[in-house]
Amino acid sequence: MGDPEAARDEGRLASIDILRGIAIGWVVLFHLWGDLEFFPPVPRDYYEQLAWQVKHGEGPWRVFTAFTDLIFRDGFQGVPLFMMISGLSLTIAAYRAGDALAWPKFFAQRFRKLLVPYWAGVVLTYGVMALIAWRQVSIGGGGFGDHFANGVSISLASRINVDAGVVFASFALIPRLVRDEWFFAPQLALWFVGLLAQYYLLFPLLFVLMKRIGVVPFLVVTFGATVMANWWEISRYGEPELQFRLVTGWAPFRLFEFTAGMAIGWLLASPDRHPALRFARRPAVIACALLAGFAAHTAGDLLIGRWSVHYWQALALPLVTLGIALLALPLLVKRPGGVEVTLPMRGLATVGVMSYGILIVSDAMRLVASQLRLEGIGDGAWWAFLVAVYVPVTMLVAWPLSRVLGLMPRRSTTVRERDVRRTDGELASPANAPAEVAVEPTGAGGGA
Repeated sequence: MGDPEAARDEGRLASIDILRGIAIGWVVLFHLWGDLEFFPPVPRDYYEQLAWQVKHGEGPWRVFTAFTDLIFRDGFQGVPLFMMISGLSLTIAAYRAGDALAWPKFFAQRFRKLLVPYWAGVVLTYGVMALIAWRQVSIGGGGFGDHFANGVSISLASRINVDAGVVFASFALIPRLVRDEWFFAPQLALWFVGLLAQYYLLFPLLFVLMKRIGVVPFLVVTFGATVMANWWEISRYGEPELQFRLVTGWAPFRLFEFTAGMAIGWLLASPDRHPALRFARRPAVIACALLAGFAAHTAGDLLIGRWSVHYWQALALPLVTLGIALLALPLLVKRPGGVEVTLPMRGLATVGVMSYGILIVSDAMRLVASQLRLEGIGDGAWWAFLVAVYVPVTMLVAWPLSRVLGLMPRRSTTVRERDVRRTDGELASPANAPAEVAVEPTGAGGGA
């Protein structure tokens, strides 16, 4: 992957950080919205709601809210976007490092940047839970241990149960993947760390395979492998939702999200990508990619949780991932220009750089927000809390936390991509390019 300690700010691709900012915003909105809705139905229901409002609705506002509900419901798909970005970034860095790439050092650096923030998030979550338990004791009596173990809520209808097994699973990480009751133990948003660790371990083998058989066969093989894994799960257990931990937390059931990013990384950084990159930049190709991406994403969305189609559900997440990759492709392959230096894009890029830290702090702040709702705070005051406290506190804490944990670049994030691309818009060659390209672990969280 290249040396994170040798990373230079000029080596960051603004488009990657912008996508990361979009993904973390999508995930956090899904969490907040999901805490209000509590077990929302499958995306198909929101498509039907939007279609009904467009055809028979009660005015533009209802159409707008039906659309935003669909966007929020799909927020869990920020996770596949994050995993795609990870595959993309690792592949760019691997090509740039060339023969200097050392896998033992790669694993040591990657897992340090993945696990140290994870454990910091675990400690922060337990600390906030302890403060909430003390508050519950002060306002309602009872024992601290009872409140801490069973009294902290994540929504009005869901409480976090803490015992010795949950504590062990949360710190050891791997046990979260083997028992349903430990999967969200208790940091609901940090389950993705176990999945990302699997991708890190698989990356050397996948990278060699992609170089050996070619990008297109690689995509076909890994798409097919992902579909077949989900097909097996359906034939073995009945429906994907019945084995949520398995199909969500284990790499074989969602491998394509990572390998799709690897293919885009090849397009941006491999020595022989120039004809393909020029082809991908053609306006007609970009238009086709956007149309195909929208079609694939919608088709996958409509298959999620649709028990009546049975085995066709195996295509759901792979199609969604394909759609997201195609929709993101124009931003990633475009020549750098004025878009990257606009204030909104600079803001998204900054948020993207801090995404892991934002997720850690946001997950703890969700507990605070839930406690306020549990105490009967009015809807107006609760929304005021989200705008005036939740968002600014999350950002203010995430910034120094990200710096302390080594998740920030050494210098302030640039969005001009200077020294990364040649004047003709191609990526710099491995010989003169920085070794690291925005490959810090990315925050992701949530579930369907």
